[in-house]
Amino acid sequence: SRFESADRSREAEEVVQRLNILRGIFGFDKDGKHELKKRSTFLNCPLVWDTGASFGLTPFRADFIDYVECRIPVNNIAQTNMVVGIGTTLHKFECGGKPMYLPCLSYHLPSAEIRLFSPQTYHTLYGGHSTVFGDRVVMMIDHLSINIQINAEAGNVPMLHGTSCSASEVKEIGPLIRS
Repeated sequence: SRFESADRSREAEEVVQRLNILRGIFGFDKDGKHELKKRSTFLNCPLVWDTGASFGLTPFRADFIDYVECRIPVNNIAQTNMVVGIGTTLHKFECGGKPMYLPCLSYHLPSAEIRLFSPQTYHTLYGGHSTVFGDRVVMMIDHLSINIQINAEAGNVPMLHGTSCSASEVKEIGPLIRS
Protein backbone atom coordinates (compact mmCIF):
# COMPACT_ATOMS: atom_id res chain seq x y z
CA SER A 1 0.00 0.00 0.00
CA ARG A 2 2.98 2.33 0.49
CA PHE A 3 4.62 1.32 -2.78
CA GLU A 4 6.30 4.12 -4.70
CA SER A 5 7.71 3.51 -8.18
CA ALA A 6 10.82 5.51 -7.32
CA ASP A 7 11.53 3.13 -4.43
CA ARG A 8 11.96 0.25 -6.86
CA SER A 9 13.71 1.81 -9.86
CA ARG A 10 17.15 0.42 -9.04
CA GLU A 11 15.79 -3.08 -8.33
CA ALA A 12 13.64 -3.07 -11.48
CA GLU A 13 16.61 -2.02 -13.58
CA GLU A 14 18.74 -4.83 -12.10
CA VAL A 15 16.09 -7.46 -12.87
CA VAL A 16 15.61 -6.24 -16.44
CA GLN A 17 19.40 -6.32 -16.90
CA ARG A 18 19.33 -9.97 -15.76
CA LEU A 19 16.68 -10.59 -18.42
CA ASN A 20 18.87 -8.91 -21.05
CA ILE A 21 21.77 -11.20 -20.14
CA LEU A 22 19.54 -14.21 -20.79
CA ARG A 23 17.87 -12.88 -23.98
CA GLY A 24 20.32 -14.43 -26.44
CA ILE A 25 19.66 -17.86 -24.97
CA PHE A 26 15.94 -17.83 -25.68
CA GLY A 27 15.54 -17.30 -29.41
CA PHE A 28 16.57 -13.77 -30.39
CA ASP A 29 18.22 -13.15 -33.70
CA LYS A 30 21.94 -12.41 -33.88
CA ASP A 31 21.52 -8.93 -35.41
CA GLY A 32 20.36 -7.44 -32.13
CA LYS A 33 16.89 -6.66 -33.47
CA HIS A 34 15.39 -8.46 -30.51
CA GLU A 35 12.85 -10.31 -32.64
CA LEU A 36 11.64 -13.58 -31.24
CA LYS A 37 11.66 -16.69 -33.38
CA LYS A 38 8.70 -17.93 -31.34
CA ARG A 39 6.71 -15.81 -28.87
CA SER A 40 6.18 -17.36 -25.45
CA THR A 41 2.61 -17.92 -24.29
CA PHE A 42 1.26 -18.13 -20.76
CA LEU A 43 1.43 -21.94 -20.88
CA ASN A 44 4.75 -22.47 -22.68
CA CYS A 45 6.83 -19.62 -21.23
CA PRO A 46 9.86 -21.06 -19.40
CA LEU A 47 10.78 -20.13 -15.84
CA VAL A 48 14.47 -19.50 -15.21
CA TRP A 49 15.60 -20.10 -11.63
CA ASP A 50 17.89 -17.08 -11.43
CA THR A 51 20.25 -16.81 -8.45
CA GLY A 52 21.28 -13.31 -9.53
CA ALA A 53 17.81 -11.79 -9.72
CA SER A 54 16.76 -9.64 -6.79
CA PHE A 55 13.09 -10.13 -7.73
CA GLY A 56 11.11 -12.35 -10.07
CA LEU A 57 9.87 -11.18 -13.44
CA THR A 58 7.01 -12.18 -15.73
CA PRO A 59 5.39 -10.92 -18.92
CA PHE A 60 1.94 -12.12 -17.79
CA ARG A 61 -0.50 -10.28 -15.54
CA ALA A 62 -2.26 -13.63 -14.99
CA ASP A 63 0.76 -14.90 -12.98
CA PHE A 64 -0.03 -12.52 -10.11
CA ILE A 65 -2.14 -13.35 -7.08
CA ASP A 66 -1.81 -9.78 -5.80
CA TYR A 67 -0.75 -6.77 -7.79
CA VAL A 68 0.09 -3.07 -7.55
CA GLU A 69 0.27 -1.05 -10.73
CA CYS A 70 3.34 1.12 -11.24
CA ARG A 71 5.32 2.70 -14.04
CA ILE A 72 9.06 2.20 -13.80
CA PRO A 73 11.02 3.01 -16.96
CA VAL A 74 14.11 0.84 -17.27
CA ASN A 75 16.70 1.81 -19.87
CA ASN A 76 19.07 -0.48 -21.67
CA ILE A 77 21.31 0.07 -24.68
CA ALA A 78 18.65 -0.44 -27.36
CA GLN A 79 15.39 0.71 -25.75
CA THR A 80 13.43 1.70 -22.69
CA ASN A 81 11.36 -1.04 -21.07
CA MET A 82 8.41 -0.27 -18.81
CA VAL A 83 7.73 -2.27 -15.66
CA VAL A 84 3.97 -1.83 -15.19
CA GLY A 85 3.35 -3.70 -11.94
CA ILE A 86 4.75 -5.52 -8.92
CA GLY A 87 3.22 -8.19 -6.73
CA THR A 88 3.22 -11.83 -5.77
CA THR A 89 3.41 -14.39 -8.56
CA LEU A 90 2.63 -18.04 -8.08
CA HIS A 91 4.61 -20.83 -9.76
CA LYS A 92 3.99 -24.56 -9.91
CA PHE A 93 6.92 -26.85 -9.10
CA GLU A 94 7.01 -30.63 -8.76
CA CYS A 95 7.94 -32.18 -5.45
CA GLY A 96 7.84 -35.96 -5.09
CA GLY A 97 5.63 -36.28 -8.16
CA LYS A 98 3.07 -33.83 -6.77
CA PRO A 99 2.60 -30.15 -7.55
CA MET A 100 3.83 -27.57 -5.07
CA TYR A 101 3.06 -23.88 -5.49
CA LEU A 102 5.59 -21.24 -4.50
CA PRO A 103 5.12 -17.47 -4.34
CA CYS A 104 7.68 -14.98 -5.59
CA LEU A 105 7.80 -11.19 -5.37
CA SER A 106 7.93 -10.22 -9.04
CA TYR A 107 7.86 -7.36 -11.51
CA HIS A 108 5.46 -7.30 -14.45
CA LEU A 109 7.28 -6.51 -17.70
CA PRO A 110 4.99 -7.30 -20.67
CA SER A 111 7.91 -7.27 -23.14
CA ALA A 112 9.78 -10.10 -21.33
CA GLU A 113 10.08 -13.44 -23.13
CA ILE A 114 10.73 -15.60 -20.07
CA ARG A 115 9.81 -15.72 -16.41
CA LEU A 116 12.46 -15.29 -13.72
CA PHE A 117 12.19 -16.82 -10.24
CA SER A 118 14.37 -15.29 -7.53
CA PRO A 119 15.39 -17.99 -5.04
CA GLN A 120 17.16 -15.42 -2.85
CA THR A 121 13.90 -13.47 -2.48
CA TYR A 122 11.95 -16.66 -1.77
CA HIS A 123 14.41 -17.86 0.88
CA THR A 124 14.58 -14.41 2.49
CA LEU A 125 10.81 -14.25 2.81
CA TYR A 126 9.93 -17.90 3.48
CA GLY A 127 13.09 -19.71 4.62
CA GLY A 128 14.81 -22.79 3.31
CA HIS A 129 17.92 -22.88 1.15
CA SER A 130 19.15 -24.02 -2.25
CA THR A 131 22.22 -25.87 -3.43
CA VAL A 132 23.58 -25.71 -6.98
CA PHE A 133 25.15 -28.85 -8.44
CA GLY A 134 26.63 -29.33 -11.91
CA ASP A 135 23.42 -30.66 -13.47
CA ARG A 136 20.67 -29.42 -11.14
CA VAL A 137 19.61 -27.18 -8.31
CA VAL A 138 18.01 -28.58 -5.18
CA MET A 139 15.71 -26.22 -3.32
CA MET A 140 15.12 -27.32 0.29
CA ILE A 141 11.99 -26.09 2.06
CA ASP A 142 11.32 -27.60 5.46
CA HIS A 143 11.58 -31.35 4.81
CA LEU A 144 10.76 -31.06 1.08
CA SER A 145 13.15 -30.83 -1.86
CA ILE A 146 12.51 -29.52 -5.34
CA ASN A 147 14.93 -30.57 -8.11
CA ILE A 148 15.45 -28.14 -10.98
CA GLN A 149 17.47 -29.41 -13.92
CA ILE A 150 20.16 -27.22 -15.47
CA ASN A 151 19.57 -27.10 -19.23
CA ALA A 152 23.01 -27.39 -20.85
CA GLU A 153 21.60 -26.86 -24.38
CA ALA A 154 19.90 -23.58 -23.46
CA GLY A 155 22.65 -21.55 -21.86
CA ASN A 156 23.40 -23.85 -18.94
CA VAL A 157 20.76 -22.29 -16.68
CA PRO A 158 18.28 -23.93 -14.30
CA MET A 159 15.02 -23.81 -16.25
CA LEU A 160 11.54 -25.23 -15.84
CA HIS A 161 8.53 -25.53 -18.11
CA GLY A 162 4.88 -25.87 -17.12
CA THR A 163 5.10 -23.61 -14.06
CA SER A 164 2.03 -21.51 -14.84
CA CYS A 165 -1.14 -22.16 -12.92
CA SER A 166 -4.73 -21.22 -13.60
CA ALA A 167 -7.10 -19.33 -11.35
CA SER A 168 -9.03 -22.56 -10.70
CA GLU A 169 -5.82 -24.24 -9.49
CA VAL A 170 -5.13 -21.32 -7.16
CA LYS A 171 -8.61 -21.67 -5.61
CA GLU A 172 -8.08 -25.40 -5.06
CA ILE A 173 -4.59 -25.15 -3.57
CA GLY A 174 -4.99 -22.35 -1.04
CA PRO A 175 -3.67 -24.46 1.88
CA LEU A 176 -0.66 -25.71 -0.10
CA ILE A 177 0.79 -22.28 -0.87
CA ARG A 178 3.97 -21.51 1.08
CA SER A 179 3.40 -18.39 3.11
